[in-house]
Amino acid sequence: MAEIRLELLESQVIDLVEQLSPEAKRTLCHALAAELGELAELTDDADLLAIWEDEEFWDEEEGMDRRQLLAAETFRYSYANYDAHLGVNIRFDEMMPADVDTLERAEEEGWDNARLAHGLDVPEDSVDDWRESYRRAKDIIDAPTHAEAFRRGVRYSILDAIDRGLADAGSVERLVTQICYRAADLAYLLDLSAEELSDYSKELRKTSASDLENFDLEDLAGL
Repeated sequence: MAEIRLELLESQVIDLVEQLSPEAKRTLCHALAAELGELAELTDDADLLAIWEDEEFWDEEEGMDRRQLLAAETFRYSYANYDAHLGVNIRFDEMMPADVDTLERAEEEGWDNARLAHGLDVPEDSVDDWRESYRRAKDIIDAPTHAEAFRRGVRYSILDAIDRGLADAGSVERLVTQICYRAADLAYLLDLSAEELSDYSKELRKTSASDLENFDLEDLAGL
């Protein structure tokens, strides 16, 4: 028998499934139970059909929200790496996002360094670094488009590399690695919004004086 492969939209598949008879739905439920190990212990038709009607069970993971993305940027994790720790590590699920909330509140309410150091439970002499890390994170995550978020992230990586001394092959390779991480972050964001890189081709190729609007000229000295 010849094998036929149909390319159907998700909505079309759902429409087809809804037209199945109760007996056919039960058969499909059992087939899915065998495919998905977490359902293997369910043998009762009523239980399987109850799961069939549970929209939350079938919802795909939507990826990280803004708060988690801010935490990833603030603590210098790639988005995919941070996402991989969610649900298995309380530090990623609760503690780092809570620190981001503290930094955001400090920005909004004008906390002094002593108060912020207490809120974060860090030495006071490290507070300025945490403020800068959060501000960078916010600048990237709140960019108007994914392409602009990528451009800002790459720019920060280059500025950091220059600050550390971009003077030998090793430092160049480290910068290349950071830019590749930025590309991976862009891929994560595109997956999140079901977009393609080609959607931003024109924007990624742009050059404009407005690219520098978030930076002091002193930061660019030596470029």
